[in-house]
Amino acid sequence: MAGNTKHRKDHKKKLQARKVRLGQDKAKMQKMQREFIMNLIKQEQAKGMFDNNQSINPIDVVNIDPTIEGPSI
Repeated sequence: MAGNTKHRKDHKKKLQARKVRLGQDKAKMQKMQREFIMNLIKQEQAKGMFDNNQSINPIDVVNIDPTIEGPSI
């Protein structure tokens, strides 16, 4: 049974290393996506695409009726 314990410990190490690697890869991808979007925005700002934007008024959520129409039993 001693070999079984060593196998289990090695498996936990491998799982932990995989989890750490996946977390790092995810963070790296998110950073690349953020940088890509920011670069696109900078390029569009340089072209003047944001110069004449209208301000958008927020929707008044208080006046929305939350009831859902449906069949009554």
